[in-house]
Amino acid sequence: MKVWAEKEMSNYRRLHSAKIPCPKPILLKSHVLIMEFLGENGWPSPRLKDTQLSERRMRQAYVQTILILRHMYQRCRLVHGDFSEYNLLWHDIRFYVIDV
Repeated sequence: MKVWAEKEMSNYRRLHSAKIPCPKPILLKSHVLIMEFLGENGWPSPRLKDTQLSERRMRQAYVQTILILRHMYQRCRLVHGDFSEYNLLWHDIRFYVIDV
């Protein structure tokens, strides 16, 4: 469990330093990873699965997701093992990748 959390922290640091939209990693203590909260008024930002985007927004979101994947690989040499509608948060009119 601890090794997994250390790897995820490392991946978040790599993404964040490469300016790829993800929650900012804050602290790792034992197997607990603390990250920036994405949401408003105590409510978390929705996953892509839970959003209702217009057709225009969905097209913009598609381009964003392609760029996220491309930049993850080109800048960080990372491939997301579960890049899905469950691991993208819609926050401030853009997607943030989680669970890396």
